Parts: sequence; structure tokens; C-alpha cells
Amino acid sequence: MKRFMFFSLLYLSSVFSFPIHAYVGINNRALVIVSELDSTVAPEMKQIYTTIEYLTHISAQSILGMNYGETELLLNNDATFPKFKSLIRNLAGRSDIHAIDVILSLHGSTTQLSFDDKRWKIADMEKNFLMANTASERALMVKVKRKLRMMYNLSCFGKYHNASFIKMGFDSSVGSVSVNANSEVEFLPVLTSWKQGSTFVASFNASNNPMALFLADEPIRILGRIQNNSLKITNSKKIFAGRSSIRISTDPQ
Repeated sequence: MKRFMFFSLLYLSSVFSFPIHAYVGINNRALVIVSELDSTVAPEMKQIYTTIEYLTHISAQSILGMNYGETELLLNNDATFPKFKSLIRNLAGRSDIHAIDVILSLHGSTTQLSFDDKRWKIADMEKNFLMANTASERALMVKVKRKLRMMYNLSCFGKYHNASFIKMGFDSSVGSVSVNANSEVEFLPVLTSWKQGSTFVASFNASNNPMALFLADEPIRILGRIQNNSLKITNSKKIFAGRSSIRISTDPQ
């Protein structure tokens, strides 16, 4: 029986041209960082968001750079959805890349993500990303879905984007309940825990608990109530979808 199952797996692997990886090594991992926050904000907020953009990709590269064979950046004018789609497809088409992880830092709402080219409705983004009109495109999309692994979405209202990212092929996706304002206490510990081999969900343990969230969010909510703006609904609690137990070495499915 075991011999039959072994040869069955070998057969399925050969049919779909996918090697079975129990472990994904450093050289076979790709990290994509997409960050664009300062182009559409009010002038008085531009410097703050420019700094956040810079720290996002510098911190991610500093902590995770040695744990990925390749790191790709889509920043400022390059942070467009067409370029993101093209980059993911190019990486997925390479035989040396077995797992693709994404850190996404954009302005978001319950129904949209603001790339540099335009505000994309989540439904339109999903449909466009999955579009495959030819046999070769369909074969490539099979590879895309096979290799996409982790989506760490720093955008506000990210929980509303989770379902689409899972449909696009990511094994796991995480996003905030509403306005996301705890990155200064969450981002670095999450990346460090992920690098050290924690599961994706466990990487958030220190920051995604009631006390830590209250300490990070309540001052922002108070400011929002004083100024009567969207900050009053800040809720950085992270909601997970998909395989939250994946690790940096886990083979995507």
C-alpha cells in the first residue's frame, strides 16, 4: 500500500511538473515588497508617510534579506498593480523559485487598494490577476497558485482583502479589522519571528493580543475622536485566512 502511494505521488508530480518540496531553502524563496503611501495624502502628512514607506522596505530587507534568495521592490511609481502582477508571474515562471511571499503597504478601504496607477477595486484586482486567456497563460497561473505563499497586508481594512488574496493563490493572508496603526510595535517583531521559524500566526502573538492592541490603538482612537476623522475607528487587530501555520521554510500548496 505504501509503495503504491509513493509511486502515485511520483506520477502526479510528473504529470503536473511540480517537484514535491518538504522544505523550501533560502535560495528558492522570493520576497516581494510593495510600498506606496505618500503620493495621495495631504501635504502635511506627506513626510510621515514617506518615512513609513522608507522604513517598511529598509526594515524588511535588513531583517529578512539573508533569508531569501531574491528580494524585489515595487516602490513609489513602480508600485502599480500591472507591475505587481507581471513580477509575480515572472517569479512563478522560474524553476529556481519555489515560494513567493509578499509584504504589501498601501492605503486601503473595505473595497479598494490604492496602487500608484489607480485605486483598484478588490474584485477587479482579483479578476485581473487570475485572467488567463491562452493555454500558456493558464499553465503559468497554475504555477503562480502553486508558488504564492504568504501575504502580509499592512493596508487599512486588510481583513476585507483576505478572501481575494487566497483566491489569487496565497496560502495565507493577514490584514487588520479597520484602520491599521500598530506597525511601529508589530512589524519588526513579526518579521524577526518569521525569520526565526515561527508559524505565520504565532509571529503576531506579541502584538495581536487585547492588551497590546489597546495600548497601540487607543491613543490613536482618542486623537481621531478629538479631530473627528477616520482615526477614531482604528482597529489594528489582525485577522488571518488560509494556512496560518506556515513557516518561512514551508512548501506552498
